[in-house]
Amino acid sequence: MMKFVEEIERWKNSGAASDDRQGALEKISESKVIESLRIPSLGRIYRLSHTLSEDIAYRPTHGPFFYSVTLRSVDYHEPFRGHNSNEFGANIGRLEMSDHSGTHIDSLNHISVGGFLHGKIRAADSIGPRGSSTLGIDDVQPVVTRGVVIDYPRILGVDIAEQGAPNRSDIEKFLKAEGIEVMPGDAVFLYTGASRIWNDHIRFSKLYDKAAGIGLEMAEWMVKHGVSLSGSDSPSTEVSPAEISGSVLPVHQYLITMNGIRLIDNMKLDELARDRKYEFLLVCAPLPIRGGTGSPVSPVAIV
Repeated sequence: MMKFVEEIERWKNSGAASDDRQGALEKISESKVIESLRIPSLGRIYRLSHTLSEDIAYRPTHGPFFYSVTLRSVDYHEPFRGHNSNEFGANIGRLEMSDHSGTHIDSLNHISVGGFLHGKIRAADSIGPRGSSTLGIDDVQPVVTRGVVIDYPRILGVDIAEQGAPNRSDIEKFLKAEGIEVMPGDAVFLYTGASRIWNDHIRFSKLYDKAAGIGLEMAEWMVKHGVSLSGSDSPSTEVSPAEISGSVLPVHQYLITMNGIRLIDNMKLDELARDRKYEFLLVCAPLPIRGGTGSPVSPVAIV
């Protein structure tokens, strides 16, 4: 495993601030998009997001999800509404949620190292009560690229990986067995089995404190392979508790802040793993919330 404290110091002292807003997504070239569009052969679509509802598990710092119907067609009559000749009715709902609710993508303004965001931008100068002046989720281009899944339970020979992180040897043996070579611009995700217990909200909530996920060794491996985007089906994507005693989300710092690789948390990867579809066309477009620190997403895999 890398010496993470030394990596932090190297990053902090590696140069002046930059105006890089795309981060690792810049690795997805136009030719990469065209190449990725050639991947599907079955026309089968997998939704990689979970259903949002008021009983989903959530981190207290994110807050719960609320949905209510504020206009109902049954109320579309006098005296509540004016008369209309065509018996018109409508139903409209209203959402209240964190920009990190459910399956969501983190933007580059989400995590800091020593008070600095990706590109050495000072967080205190960028982040305000209504969002940030740079690196917000509205800077994120829609993602169309090749997706790859690492099946950690299969590596371990279990149904659900409850703790730990795959090392470089685990990953490379798995990919070799599947005939997959990770290329620059690919999105690489880790399946832990957490997708399977999403609807068991009490059990899933415990994964915020103890869960399998991406560790620093896998994170370093992804950076070296030019990965553009990552994530997992666990709630924090990275292994919990952290591999470095006393640290908070060091993998987030290394990938997002130091290397510009955004993360998608709480992905639904169980169906891809069930069918062993580990290579696919990935399509993902976040909501362009001005200055947002993330966005709920519903990515799809096409095989």
